[in-house]
Amino acid sequence: MRRQEHLRSVSRSLQRLAMARLATPLDDGELRRSAMVFAPHPDDETLGCGGTILQKRRSGADVRIVFMTDGAASHAHLISRSELRLMRRREALEAVEALGLAPARSSWLDFPDAELSLWRAEAVTRVSRLLEQHRPQQVFLPYARGEHSDHVATHSIVYESIARLGLAATLLEYPVWSWRHWPVAGEGSSWGKARAVLAGCRATVCGVRFLRELRTSVAIQDVVAQKRAALERHVSQMRRRNGAPCWPTLGDVDQGEFLACFFQEYEYYRRVDFRGTARG
Repeated sequence: MRRQEHLRSVSRSLQRLAMARLATPLDDGELRRSAMVFAPHPDDETLGCGGTILQKRRSGADVRIVFMTDGAASHAHLISRSELRLMRRREALEAVEALGLAPARSSWLDFPDAELSLWRAEAVTRVSRLLEQHRPQQVFLPYARGEHSDHVATHSIVYESIARLGLAATLLEYPVWSWRHWPVAGEGSSWGKARAVLAGCRATVCGVRFLRELRTSVAIQDVVAQKRAALERHVSQMRRRNGAPCWPTLGDVDQGEFLACFFQEYEYYRRVDFRGTARG
């Protein structure tokens, strides 16, 4: 097991080094451009692009965040959805401020957590309305491969909305749950089992895809502490409620390896310069 952990650690380091060398950084002019960040759930804005938001705010950029769902499913087996919904909104507003934004710079669509795809038509209408109103030069949205269903739905909804408007904008797709793929984080199973081997092969393909597709970066070394502080505002996701062992946190995922992915030197994106034409 130690040998496997060592190999995974070395593989992660090599992948990060390769990604850093292959990626093109956003320049100062691009950091100053207006942006709209679409977060499937409260905390995705900080996990996926919190450092970039902080850097853009330093550059004086106008940044807005749109929360697609109410986040009320994360611990629904332990707390009522209504209570969790209020809790997560309160936490997200504190995180927004920690990222350097006024609460008024956030919008809430409040679709049910884990059910966004069922509300696609209404979501496209509402997202289109926001994009038309603010006309951001950059749009941050989730990367679609290997992600939670709400992330995939958000990705599709935003693309359709932009195509409907014919909006000229730079789209920057950020990974969240796809960071779990090997070699970035463990699969949590014995490599001796066929199931684990298949999972490893599948995840390795995803790791190679990262090298090919996530070719835009933003250096966040000097704002990592602020990003971490913003994520800590999402208390329900970061700390056990009343110390209860049954309350899962992001730090539990892959024994902490997953969370560590978000506090590296760079945030990475798949970039698409959209000119109102259909995706290829």
